[in-house]
Amino acid sequence: MSSAAVIVLFAVGYPISITVIVRWIPVVRERRIRWFVAHELAVAAIVAGWALSGDLGAVAINATWLVVAAAWYELGGRRRRRVAQVN
Repeated sequence: MSSAAVIVLFAVGYPISITVIVRWIPVVRERRIRWFVAHELAVAAIVAGWALSGDLGAVAINATWLVVAAAWYELGGRRRRRVAQVN
């Protein structure tokens, strides 16, 4: 793949992912699904860019964040409070 493809993947991926990461806690707590999907697609573009560049270390680091972010989002949403039942 050409270096132009790598540049495009990074030029799209990094700004979007950083924008979402700066607001990560509200994204997770408020279940902002569009922001989360944009983040996951952006990080996937970054991983693809590093894979095309042949930097397996960068692939591993960014792919790990992709998985960790998905788990964090899944587990980190607002939970409903349990209301004690009075019998």
